[in-house]
Amino acid sequence: MVRTHKFLCALATGVGILSTDFIDACLTSTSVPTPESYVLKDKAKEKHFKVKLADAVNRAKTNSGRLLGGIAVYCTEAIPNGPGTYKTIVEFNGGEFAIFRARAETLRMREEGEEEAVYLLTGTSIKEKAMWPKFAQMAQDNGHEPRIVQVEWLLDAAMRQEVKWHEAYLAK
Repeated sequence: MVRTHKFLCALATGVGILSTDFIDACLTSTSVPTPESYVLKDKAKEKHFKVKLADAVNRAKTNSGRLLGGIAVYCTEAIPNGPGTYKTIVEFNGGEFAIFRARAETLRMREEGEEEAVYLLTGTSIKEKAMWPKFAQMAQDNGHEPRIVQVEWLLDAAMRQEVKWHEAYLAK
């Protein structure tokens, strides 16, 4: 079990996650083995990530790729690993993604039934920190609660397939 963007995007689809032992069995067998016998089990990583993979897969099936539906996620351009990684994760989970450049932008207005918070994924460079007040003001001007967060918020939500909020995710 890993927390790469490819793994998280696959998880968002709700498909079963198989062990690499399945590939080995396919290569050594004359027939295709039953995939159910090779469901990935990784107790150490489950403990590390504080998630049961089977539960996350079940939630992903229920979410149908809409975990972040109605949630706007913005990202700084200078974020470590680049915004493309996070864009893919957000979009596979049904969220809206945009790069925030702190120019004369207007965040879109919140629509009825949507998440009240709007998120800014950010690193902690001086350049990024300088953008935080502008993002907060623009979010408030458009009826949103600004949440300026570390990438851990997104990675944890995508891994668990549930959005939980805790102030520990706030960028500092």
